[in-house]
Amino acid sequence: MVPLLTAFCVSACLINLTIAESEASNTTENTGVEEPQLPQLGTDSVVLRQLLNQETLIRMSLTKNVHAMMKDMVSFKKTALSLQSEMSTVKQTVGDEKIKMEKEIEALKDEIQQLKERNEVLEDRLSAQNLTDFRLRAELEKNLEDRKRLEKDLRVGQENFERNTSEILSDIKIQIRVLSMSLMELNKHAQEIDKTVPELIENKYHVVSEMIANVSTSLLEETNRSLGNIRSDLSETQLDQLKLSAAVLSLEWFRNNISSGGFDVSERIGFTVGTTSGNRYWGSGKLVFSSVIFNQGQGYDASSGIFTSPTDGTYVFYVTITAYSSNTINVDIVHDKVSKVRAHAYGSTSHQTGTNMAVLTLSRGDKVWVQYASGGGYYSESVPVTTFSGFMI
Repeated sequence: MVPLLTAFCVSACLINLTIAESEASNTTENTGVEEPQLPQLGTDSVVLRQLLNQETLIRMSLTKNVHAMMKDMVSFKKTALSLQSEMSTVKQTVGDEKIKMEKEIEALKDEIQQLKERNEVLEDRLSAQNLTDFRLRAELEKNLEDRKRLEKDLRVGQENFERNTSEILSDIKIQIRVLSMSLMELNKHAQEIDKTVPELIENKYHVVSEMIANVSTSLLEETNRSLGNIRSDLSETQLDQLKLSAAVLSLEWFRNNISSGGFDVSERIGFTVGTTSGNRYWGSGKLVFSSVIFNQGQGYDASSGIFTSPTDGTYVFYVTITAYSSNTINVDIVHDKVSKVRAHAYGSTSHQTGTNMAVLTLSRGDKVWVQYASGGGYYSESVPVTTFSGFMI
């Protein structure tokens, strides 16, 4: 900055000198007075003139440079003002950006704090989940052990059951064979009787005929009565023979089914359930019998109170409802949302009972339950008096 000011001062001095010379020249021209002629001084005067000419050239060059410098100074000033304006704008922009960045930084700090808090919550949840997983894993291992133990017990029980069943079936087969032999002997004896009876009748008929020819009317009546008794005995004998034949056929069929495995007790389906406590205010929905007394085939669900048919067939259902105190209560046996029969317990006296039975044809997957119809409140005891039963026939 200092060299620039020094150059500016030198330029100003040169400009002033140039202006003064220009005014002196103008004054001479205006007055018409000529410059005094210097005397010829020889070589020194030539040198002086050359020096003056050089000085004039230098002065003119300096004047031109000063003018150029002044223009540069003006341009520099304009540039400086422009730069100052831009600097102000930049400062304002930087200030705004700084404020904006500070706000964003604060927002980021808040977000980071929230993330930290959330991370702590997630870590707590993860720790709790790990504990839960550990507990569930322990319970799962325990359940697996219980399952293995239960499977082992079931396997042992099944083996014992099969062994006992085999022994029982063997005994039944032996008894059936003995009974079959006895029935065959009875059948043979009945056939022998069947063969001898006509001969006896024929003989007695001839005897009676001879007696009829020789005896009186009273003896004839007695003979007819005897003949009727003989015919009655013959009819009874033939009926006993038919019964024995039917029994033999039934036993043969039973023996064939036992031998071929067609008679399976485990395929029977039936249940008896009840409730061990009453509900004075019950008045809607299904009646759930939570106490399971018998459930062959696992068709009844104690949690929902619904029997689901395991297979196609004809089923018998029976319901007993005991009214609470002197209330009146009506319930229906429902097959797939359709009421079939209704049990009515009229509350004329305390704990009246209503019963009903339905025979239904079910397909596999059909559902049957006991549904509230009207009235309210049912009664039961530790040994159930309000029950629901069903079996396949």
